[in-house]
Amino acid sequence: MTRLVPQCCLAWTLAACGAPVVTTTDEAGTTTSTTGTTTTGTAATTGDTSETAPTTTGAPDDRLRLHQLQALGTHNSYHLSPGTSVKEWDYTHLPLDQQLAQQGVRKFELDLWFGGVDEPIAVYHIDLLDTASTCATLVDCLMTLKTWSDGHLMHHPLYVMLEVKTAFDQATAQELLATLESQILSVWPEERLVVPDDVQGSAANLRDGVAAGGWPAIDDARGKLLLVLHDGGKWREAYTAGGTSTVGRLLFPDAFGDLTLPFAAVHSLNDPVGDAARIDAAVVAGHLVRTRADADNVEPSAGDTARGDAALASGAHFISTDYPPPKGAKYDYVFAVPNGTPSRCNPRTAPPDCTPAAIEAL
Repeated sequence: MTRLVPQCCLAWTLAACGAPVVTTTDEAGTTTSTTGTTTTGTAATTGDTSETAPTTTGAPDDRLRLHQLQALGTHNSYHLSPGTSVKEWDYTHLPLDQQLAQQGVRKFELDLWFGGVDEPIAVYHIDLLDTASTCATLVDCLMTLKTWSDGHLMHHPLYVMLEVKTAFDQATAQELLATLESQILSVWPEERLVVPDDVQGSAANLRDGVAAGGWPAIDDARGKLLLVLHDGGKWREAYTAGGTSTVGRLLFPDAFGDLTLPFAAVHSLNDPVGDAARIDAAVVAGHLVRTRADADNVEPSAGDTARGDAALASGAHFISTDYPPPKGAKYDYVFAVPNGTPSRCNPRTAPPDCTPAAIEAL
């Protein structure tokens, strides 16, 4: 399958591609005490998206790869507070494009509600009780991300988790999943996606493809989106042919720390303290991990950064927060990736001569 890549200058290519891959997953990650900063990403980079490039599958080379970064994410990225009556829901995010440009966010989470086959897919938190969203439908949310991406094609891949909140119905499940993929492709062409087949390559399954070094080089995946089906139940079973295959699919199924699954490649492990051993195992295996720096306003209201510090040190690749920079007036709390531009070299997996600018520097 032919993949597309935006144009870039020779200076960038030399900076981004010069670091050799030397895996350091047997050493504990460390973090710096300095405060992270984010870039606004206002210097737009344009490119001709009809330009072709080699496929992203194949044996590892000397370039930085997707599992060697660490990036900032938001939890329930579309969310607007319904008020103060439920503490756990009392947080508000900027629109997705502003998170990208102003806060350095590169990982997003969207909750999906099917209206029916071929009907718009709504995005909100809890039916009837917590429905306010900065983007009302999946297409709206993806278009917001795509518009920003088109103007900043040198960004490293965006990681987007999609959680289906609609109750599972076997009779309509496949048609609804087809609706999901159709609406994704109506905004993001497959050439601008990192898909499971890119990573699996010629291996027997996705897990084996990761073991063979199948994550794309960051340079080959700039301007692209990686989508995750954030479900561990019947929706995931239906999407993976009973847990057996991801061939031809657009989304990576969430394996939630189970490295034995044939589709294991990406994992949501919410607690960087309680899930530390499972995060470590997934990072060592070369899989992608998302964890959370805070949850339910517990850490923010206490001004407690210990969970966020543990997330950074764990080597998790994408770390979600309800409070990205800048610090607001509500709580004496903010979470950022230290020394990121806006992302940084992963403290567990990146080679020692990696620099944040080689990951991304818009």
